[in-house]
Amino acid sequence: MHAVARYTDYDDFAWFYNQYWGTRCCEQIFPIVEQMVLSAIPPRAHILDLCCGTGQVARELVDRGYKVTGIDGSAEMIRYARMNAPGARFIVADARWFTLPEQYHAVICTSDSLNHILNLSELRSVFDNVYQVLDGGGLFFFDMNREEAYKMRDGTTAGVVHPDDVFFIRAEYNQPEALAKFEITTFRKAMQWKRADLTLYQKCYPDNVIKRTLKEAGFRSIRTFDMEHGLSCCVRFPATVFLSKKPKRHRSALSVSRPGALVAMYPCM
Repeated sequence: MHAVARYTDYDDFAWFYNQYWGTRCCEQIFPIVEQMVLSAIPPRAHILDLCCGTGQVARELVDRGYKVTGIDGSAEMIRYARMNAPGARFIVADARWFTLPEQYHAVICTSDSLNHILNLSELRSVFDNVYQVLDGGGLFFFDMNREEAYKMRDGTTAGVVHPDDVFFIRAEYNQPEALAKFEITTFRKAMQWKRADLTLYQKCYPDNVIKRTLKEAGFRSIRTFDMEHGLSCCVRFPATVFLSKKPKRHRSALSVSRPGALVAMYPCM
């Protein structure tokens, strides 16, 4: 299946994400998670870390006494997550099609992970399935990059050079298609140098389209926060934080179709 094969591309990226991005991204977003999500759920609530990556956010949640399940489409990302947060449960699963028997007080998805979902119907599938796995009154928290973020990166190259590892990334943004491309080359030295080349994509969705799609999936009390100007506790970057809620005791056709309801997720970049 093409969608599953695509996630294996992130395996070669997992070591570098864990080494250079996982902790930093967690430090940037976790104060917002604390403020908006943890303050509104029970102390030992069950949280689904959607697109859990290498597990740094899950570790912070476990350390605070929460019961955590993490899901990611990359087996290698999950391998690091299990080492970083041994107190959480982790599952390798496709972003848009998987099953879970439990329900959760909150679902969080950080580090612009949902920008990796490349068409609106699949993003709607994510929202539908998150809705299914949430308790009535449960919260759905995620952040997504806005177009300004991709425009400022367009045509840029960045890199990290260390004695035993090298990383280069070149970014391009196709504005008519609202599609960003990241060409990545990595080198790691063990007994000998190993090179890996991969190309990752992100889709830019307007905030109003995301909000409309959340409403179509059944979410209510949808709030947005400007990460660049509206939040004081995080890095300044053109992204939007979304916080929405599943209505309590909402008995739609979807909500009574448990067990075996579908849920969705995706790996972080």
